Amino acid sequence: MEKELKDMLGRILTKLDGLESKMDGFELRQDEIFLVVKAIEHNNLVHGAEIDNLKFKVSHIEGTINAVGNVITTRKAI
Repeated sequence: MEKELKDMLGRILTKLDGLESKMDGFELRQDEIFLVVKAIEHNNLVHGAEIDNLKFKVSHIEGTINAVGNVITTRKAI
């Protein structure tokens, strides 16, 4: 009976060790996934800033073209 209990406890400990190593693997994967998500989030922020910058430049060019158009229209009226 005592030998059976030792064998059973030995198997339980072996399984627990296996579970512990699997959990370590899951934690590593979770950390990797977190880093990937943070990189994607940063990439989205950078792209958003680049798009905002392009919108600003287009608005500036549009304003310049409108000003030039107004000058041309004014001179034609003279």
